[in-house]
Amino acid sequence: MVTEALNRKVVRVPDVVGRPLEKARILLEDSGLPQIVILYRESYEDRDTVLEQRPARGQMVYETTEVTIWVARRGYLEHLPAIYRRSDAVGRNLVRELCFVFEHMFDSVEQNLTDGWRFYDPHVAPPEFLEWLSKWTAFTTDLDWPEEQRRALIKRAVDLYRIRGTRKGLALFLKLFTGHEPDIEENKWPFKGFRVEGEGAEQGARIALDTVILPPVDVAHCFVVTMPIKFEDVTTEMVIRIHQIIQLEKPAHTHYYLKFLEEKGETELREFFAIGLRSGIGIGAEVVQESGEEKP
Repeated sequence: MVTEALNRKVVRVPDVVGRPLEKARILLEDSGLPQIVILYRESYEDRDTVLEQRPARGQMVYETTEVTIWVARRGYLEHLPAIYRRSDAVGRNLVRELCFVFEHMFDSVEQNLTDGWRFYDPHVAPPEFLEWLSKWTAFTTDLDWPEEQRRALIKRAVDLYRIRGTRKGLALFLKLFTGHEPDIEENKWPFKGFRVEGEGAEQGARIALDTVILPPVDVAHCFVVTMPIKFEDVTTEMVIRIHQIIQLEKPAHTHYYLKFLEEKGETELREFFAIGLRSGIGIGAEVVQESGEEKP
């Protein structure tokens, strides 16, 4: 307990009297006083103007100190007949005090009704509301995506939905998420080779040093996505998310290959088995027959 008391920081209370409630809240939080209690007081000042604060301005307090501010409200009493606004001999009014109790209880509901438009704007909606907002257009976003990218994508969800499954739609999706416009080449595959299905002759392939054994892909249903950034400049999480986006937006029957910006010069693609380069076939290979039992 003594150590915690010594480690607490001492801050000066700012002057928030006469300021709007939102600005007063920002000033107090920036000063290191996040614990704020808001009470209402009947006044003819502009709504939510700070009338009084405690502790007073200039006092040195610990950063965990609770700050109480009183703001101006007309109260629900103004909506009642004049007979209920009368006060007793000492200036007290039970109906007014009861109305302020209800105003404190239901103020959050009233604020949500007043600022309800915020929930329908992806740029200012609360973060926990983004997932619900995206479902309005059957748009799917992962919760681990950065908040800024999620807001930008939800804002363009309708446009993306119209061109979903097309080259333009995929390029726009990747640009909004990564900030870089990709180059998408259709009907193309980065490797030349043959399929091990007895179709090598039909494909015009030959077994030589440039031969690569490919998986069963149809070039007519293939495309290559090239991101204009170097692989060393992206994180593993970003690569995974780019793959997730392509899988989400591409037609189900298509195959894709993801590339990043390459250094100038000759580079070798090493994703598949290559005969004569790394396989050992054709490099001193010998045919060895299985031997039987050893003879005595």
